[in-house]
Formats: sequence, C-alpha cells, structure tokens
Amino acid sequence: MGIDMTNGYPKSLQAWLAASFGLELGLAVLAFAMTWTASAYGHDTASAVLTLTVAPAVVLGLLGGLLADRVGPRRTMIVSSLGLVAISVILAGVVWGAGTSPALLFVIAASMGTASAFFRPASAVFARLFVADRELGTAMARVGMAGQLARTIGPPLGGVLIGMLTLAGVAWIGAAGAAVMLWVLLLIRVPRRVQPSDVRLGVRGILDAMSAVRSRKDVSALLASVAIIAGAVIPVVALGIPLAARERGWSASEAGLIEAGWIAGGLVCTAWFGWKGTLTNAWRPMFVGPIVIALGLGLLAIAPRWEVAVSSTVLVGTGVVLFTAHAFPTYLLLAPATMLSRFQSLLLFVQQAPQLVVAPLVGFAGEALGMGAVIGAFGALALPASLLVVSNRSLRDFRL
Repeated sequence: MGIDMTNGYPKSLQAWLAASFGLELGLAVLAFAMTWTASAYGHDTASAVLTLTVAPAVVLGLLGGLLADRVGPRRTMIVSSLGLVAISVILAGVVWGAGTSPALLFVIAASMGTASAFFRPASAVFARLFVADRELGTAMARVGMAGQLARTIGPPLGGVLIGMLTLAGVAWIGAAGAAVMLWVLLLIRVPRRVQPSDVRLGVRGILDAMSAVRSRKDVSALLASVAIIAGAVIPVVALGIPLAARERGWSASEAGLIEAGWIAGGLVCTAWFGWKGTLTNAWRPMFVGPIVIALGLGLLAIAPRWEVAVSSTVLVGTGVVLFTAHAFPTYLLLAPATMLSRFQSLLLFVQQAPQLVVAPLVGFAGEALGMGAVIGAFGALALPASLLVVSNRSLRDFRL
C-alpha cells in the first residue's frame, strides 16, 4: 500500500500526532484539576488520587500490551479512547449534579488509569505503522516531543482552568481531547497493516513475551538500563527536588524553575532529534546519556544556589533524552512483529515499577542523610546503565 507523504511523513501520522497532543493535554489538565480538587480533602486524599491514576499502568499494562497484540493497536486505542470519553463525561455530569467527593475522585482516577493502561502500549508502537524502520527514531522523537510538551503545558493550564470552569468544565476538556483522538483513529489510513496475533488473552501470552525478552541479551540489557534510568531520575524529579529546595531554603517558585530545567533540557534535545534525526550508532548516545544524567544529578547534589540547580537539571533532561531517543526505537525494532505491544508494555512496566519501590525511600533517606547525599547516590545509580549498553556486543553492532 502506498504512503501519502507530506514533508517526509504521512498525513495520517501528522493527524494522529496532533490528536495525541490534544489527548495528552486534556488528560494532563484534568489530572491536575483532580489532584487540586482532592487536595482540599487533605494530603492523603491527593496522594491516593495520584496513586490510583498510576497504579493501573503497572498492574494492567502487560495485559494492555497483550490485548493490542491480539486485536491490533488501532482497535485497542479506539476502545480506550471511547472509555476515556465516557469517564470524562460521567465525571462532568456527576460533579455538575452532585458535587465532588473523595469516593468519586478515587473511582474516576482508577478508571482513567485503567483506560490509559490499555491505551499507552498500543500508542507507543503505532508510529511504526507509518514510517520505514530507518525513520522510526525521528518519528518517535516527534511523538515524544508532542507528549512531553502537552504534559508540560497541562498542569499550569489546569491551574488556570480549574478556577474558571470548575472540575466539571475541565472534565469536558478531557472528554474533548479523547473524542478528537477517537475521531482521528476512526478516519485515518494506516499505511502498514498489522497481522493480529493469535495469542490468547491470559497469563500465558504475557509469560511468552517475558521468555522472549530473556532469550535476547540485547533486549534484556536495554530493559535493565531503562529501569535503572527511571529509578535514578524520576524519584529525584518528583520528590528530591522539592525536598532539597526546602532543605536549602529555596522558594517554591525557585523549586518550580529547577524542575522545569529538566523538562526544558529534554524538550530542546527532543526537538533536535525530531528535526535532524537520531544517530545511526545508537549505542553511543545510549552510553553517553547516563553519564550526562550522573553529572547533572551530581551537580544538583552540591548546588549552592538555585541557579546552579537549574543548570544541573537541564543536564539531567538532556541526558535522559540522549538515552531514550535511541533506546526506545532500538527496543521497538528488536521486538518480534507478533509481540510489539507486549514488548512495549514491558518497557512501560520497567519505567514505572521502580518508582513504587524507590520513591518511598527518598524521603526516609533524605531525613537521615540529607538530600545532597541522596541525590548524589541516585546520580551514581545511573552509571551502570552505560555499562550495560557498552558491554553488549549486539547493541554496539545495532544500527538505527
């Protein structure tokens, strides 16, 4: 089947990218609005809403990948998008008619997390159906940039909109973003067809994917390195920065700028790869990225001023994208055609699962040792990812 190209990419891919941005922006705005509303009931309620949003991705993500392999990523995303529309509309209706309550927020958070758990493994492999393998890295960089930009804009925009529209109004925005994605998925033409796998929906299908990963040393090394980077970076960004800021007497706005630094560094690096393309020798940036992350976290650990801390997080964001912009397309190209979504769900799992283990340790260790020592230790934790990449001959020989 021919591919309708505009500026080097199919029009259908461009339409899906635009819809992805709209969906992620709507979800980010709604997530902030729900967390803000939950915070009125106390810190525990807000934490529970956040946990219920993330936990389904860890628990159900592998099943989501299995379903996408069974029926195809497009069908899986259509059903998931329809679910997100319904959940958002129900939230808007209940809030308008009866107001908010912790129970309502818990149910909606868990429902949205469940729908996202099925949507994301399918969406992560969808770009491969539009471009040649040699263009996959650039295409995935653009997909990543759209999502990252939406998640950056979403929280501050949600803060403005929750005051203007209330939670019910923001829920309609979330519904609109999901509805646009649903509409685009129903209308676009996909150049490559996916032959659905005959795998059954059950534990066996998930175990088969895990066995396939274990049989490939290059894939296992990639997954382990991704888990290391996620475990080193995300807890520091989510908890380490605000705790370090309080410890050092920096203001909330200064802490916000420090956190924005890693987003800015990542966005600039992502935009560069989206424009110029990824490097052919993927192992080199995958080797350098964790070193840059370690340098950034090391600088953050000893930063005497918030301006220095901003520079350090820019380095962290740059290192993360140096690594992921090459690791993710490499991983996708190494995945068997019949297990694309299951492999992708495993990739998502190893990014999220370490957070559940490591994040609670950050506050405890920071209280005992000081956040400087904790952040420095997390920087050192990133370095084994470089060793895993450079010590694997298959990854050194792989070309994007």
